[in-house]
Amino acid sequence: MPQSTPLPRTRLTVAVRHALFAGLLAAGALPLLPLAQAQPAASQQARSYAIPAGNLDQVLNRFASEAGILLSVDAQLTAGKRSPGLNGSYAVDEGLARLLSGTGLRALNAGGNYVLEAATGDGTVELGATSIQGQAYSSASPDDGYVAKRASVGSKTDAPLIETPTSVSVVTREQIEAQQPKTVAQALRYTPGVNAELAGPQFVTDQLMIRGFQMGTGRMLRDGTRTFLPDFLGWDAPEPYGLERIEVLRGASSVLYGVSDPGGQINLVSKRPTAEPLHQVQLQAGNLDYRQGAFDLSDALDEEGVWSYRLTGLLREADAQAEHITNRRQYFAPAISFRPSENTELTLLAEYQKQTGNFANPLPAAGTVFGTAQGRLDRDTYVGNTNYDHMTNEKTSLGYVFEHRFDEVWTLRQNLRYSYYRQDSAELAIFGPIAPPLYSRYLQEREGDGRLFTVDTQAQADFATGDVQHTLLGGFDYNNGKFDQTQDLSFVGEAFDIFAPVHDESLTFFPVPAFSSDYTQKLSQTGVYLQDQLKLDSWVFVLGGRYDWTSDQRDDRAPQTQKDERFTARAGVVYLFDNGLAPYASYSESFLPTIGNTLDGSQLEPTIGKQYEIGVKYEPTGYNALYTLAAFDLTRENLTEFLPLGVVRQDAEVRSKGIELEAKAEIAQGLNLIGSYTWNDVEVTESDTGTEGNTPFRVPEHMASLWADYTVQGGALSGLRLGAGTRYVGSSYGDSANSFKVDSYSVVDALLSYPLDQLDASLAGVELSLNAVNLFDDDYVAGCFNDVGCQYGQPRTVYATLDYSW
Repeated sequence: MPQSTPLPRTRLTVAVRHALFAGLLAAGALPLLPLAQAQPAASQQARSYAIPAGNLDQVLNRFASEAGILLSVDAQLTAGKRSPGLNGSYAVDEGLARLLSGTGLRALNAGGNYVLEAATGDGTVELGATSIQGQAYSSASPDDGYVAKRASVGSKTDAPLIETPTSVSVVTREQIEAQQPKTVAQALRYTPGVNAELAGPQFVTDQLMIRGFQMGTGRMLRDGTRTFLPDFLGWDAPEPYGLERIEVLRGASSVLYGVSDPGGQINLVSKRPTAEPLHQVQLQAGNLDYRQGAFDLSDALDEEGVWSYRLTGLLREADAQAEHITNRRQYFAPAISFRPSENTELTLLAEYQKQTGNFANPLPAAGTVFGTAQGRLDRDTYVGNTNYDHMTNEKTSLGYVFEHRFDEVWTLRQNLRYSYYRQDSAELAIFGPIAPPLYSRYLQEREGDGRLFTVDTQAQADFATGDVQHTLLGGFDYNNGKFDQTQDLSFVGEAFDIFAPVHDESLTFFPVPAFSSDYTQKLSQTGVYLQDQLKLDSWVFVLGGRYDWTSDQRDDRAPQTQKDERFTARAGVVYLFDNGLAPYASYSESFLPTIGNTLDGSQLEPTIGKQYEIGVKYEPTGYNALYTLAAFDLTRENLTEFLPLGVVRQDAEVRSKGIELEAKAEIAQGLNLIGSYTWNDVEVTESDTGTEGNTPFRVPEHMASLWADYTVQGGALSGLRLGAGTRYVGSSYGDSANSFKVDSYSVVDALLSYPLDQLDASLAGVELSLNAVNLFDDDYVAGCFNDVGCQYGQPRTVYATLDYSW
C-alpha cells in the first residue's frame, strides 16, 4: 500500500523551531528530564461521543476536536459526503471507522496522526493533495453547538474539561451568535459565578465580578497572554464578533498566569483562519438607533491548505440608554496561518479597534433605589455636559501563536503579542448631595498612550513512567509595558438639579484642580512555571508551581520603583468513573501586587488569594452534554485599608464561599439547553474600618439563569429557530457600610431566526433573526457602590440581523 507523501519542511521552519527550542532551554524554563517514550496506546482508550449525522468534513472536525487528535483531510475527498455520526464509547480507530462507514474512505494512523485516504476497489490507496484541517489547539477550533469538551485556560495544554480539577466554563461561538452579546460581559450573563451587569449596559468597557471579586480593567487574556496594561486609565472592551470562544476559569490561578485577580481568569480565543471556505456578511439594526455592519471571511490560499487567511471587521453605532451619548466602534482583525505539516502551525493575528462614546455615569440612590418627592429618575438620565464629555479609546495589536510537535513526546508553543493604546476622555459625574435634588459634580480629564509586549513560551512533554502517563508543561512568560498619562480632577462651581438637568450650559471650575498628575509608568512581570498532569488508571492528578518577579516604576512617587516576587502553587485530583462522573478536589493560589508604603515606609505586600474547591463533573454517555457542580472557599488576604492620620494597614481579609451549578446539553437533535445557579456568600472577615462582618457592595448572594433554543428539524418550518432565556440576580448591598440594599431583578431574553432559502431557493445562505434583551422591559437597578453610585440595568433592546453566508 503506497504511503502518503509528507509535506516538505522549509529551511525557515526548521531554523525557527530550533532557535525557539534552544532559547527556551537556555532560559532554563524547562528542566531536561529522562523521559520514557510516549505511549501510542491513547488511540485505543475509549471515549464517549454524541456526534449527530451531518456533512462529513464537519463531523470529522468535531470528532478530531473531541478526541484530541490531528487529522489531515483532502477537501476533495469529503466534498458532498455525509457521515452517520457517532453515539457511544469508542477508541479513536474504531470511531473513525464508524464515521467513515459507507463513504469509501478510511483513516491511516501514521504514528498517532491520522490521514484520510480514498481506497480503490483493489485495496490500494488513491491519495489526493493534503490540506490541513483544524488548528494546533483543538480548543481554538470552532465548536459544534453549545457544549465544549476541551479548553486551554485551565491547564494551557488543551485538556478535556472533565479531566480539569477546577471550574471552567466555555461560551462557544454558536452561543455568541445565538444570543448576540455586544460586550464580553454580556456574553457571560448565563455563566455561573459571574455577575456580568454590575455597572449596567456599558459598551466602552467590561465591568464584572467572578466569585465576588471584581476583575480589574484589562486583566482578561487574549489567546493565553495579557492584552491590556493594568493601571492604564483608558478602557478596554474586546469585540465579541472577533472571538471564537470565551473561556472562564473561576478561582485563584497565578500558577499559570502570574499576577491576577483571585476570582478567576477570562481567556478570549481569537478567530483563526480556516482551510475550508467561510464567508459571512452581516447587517444589523435595532432600537436606540442601533446600526451595525460586519463581515467574516476565511479560506485557504493554496490548493494544499498550507496557507490560509481570515479577515474580520465591524462598524457599529448606537445610542446609550442615557441621553446625549452615542457609542461608535470600528473593528478590524486580519489573520494568516501557515501549516506546512500536521505538526506545525504559525498564525499571525492583528487587530485594530477604536471606540468613541462615553459611560452612562452613576446616579444617586435617591431616585433610583428609593423614591423621592420628585419621583424616580428616568433610565435615560444624563448627568454630564455635552460641551465637555467625550471619550476615545484606540488599540492596535500584532502577534502570533506558534506550535510545533517534534515527535510523540515534545511539543513547543509560543504566543507573542505587541499592543499599542491611546486614550483621551473627559466626563462629568456626581460627587455628592448638596440639598437633593441638587448635587455637586466633578470633571475628570484623562489622556495617555502606552504599549505592552507579552510573550509566553511553553514546552510540553507527553510520556510515560511505568503505568503513569504524564503531560508535563514548562514555561517562561514575560510582560513589559510602559505608558504616559495625565489626569486632572476639578470641581464644578454650579449645583446640578438632577430632576431638571441642563446639559449644554457653560460651567465654572474652581481655579485649582482638586487633583492633577502627569507621569510615566513602567511595568514588567517575569514568571517561570512547571506543571504535570498525571494519569494512572482512572485517576488524574495536577501539580503545578510558579515563581514571579514583578516591577512597577512610576516617576512621580518615592521610591519610584517597587519590586515584588512570589511563589504560587496548585494541586488537584480527578477520578474518572466509567459512567461519565468525575469528582474532583483542588487547591490554588493567586497574588496581586499592592503599590505603596505603610506609615513607617515599608513596602506593601501583594494581596494573596487562596482557594479550596471540591466538585463533580458529569459527561453522560450517549448524548452531548456536560454538567458541573462546584463548592469553593476562596480567601483574599493582605488587603490594604487607609485609616485616619495617614495610617495604612494591610490586615484586611475577605472570604468568598459558595456553590455553582452549570448544565450545557444538546437534549435532542436541535434542542439546546444552558442552565446555571450560583450561591455566593462573601464576607469581610477582618477589617479595622468598621466593615468586619459586612458583605462587599454589588455582590448578590443568589444568581440563576436558564436558556433553551430549538431548531425545527423538518417539514414546512424546517430551520426555524426559537429561543428564550431568563436571568435572575438577587439583591445586593449598595455600599461598603451595608446601609442599604438594591432589589433583585429578573429579565427575559428571546431569539427567533429563520433561513430564507426555505421560502425561496435563490436565497440560499440568507438568514433573518431577531434578538431581544429584557423582552418585557423591566425597570431595575443593576447595582450601586455608594449612595451616588447607582446604575440602571439594560432596557428592552431589540436587534434584527440579516446574515448572508456562502
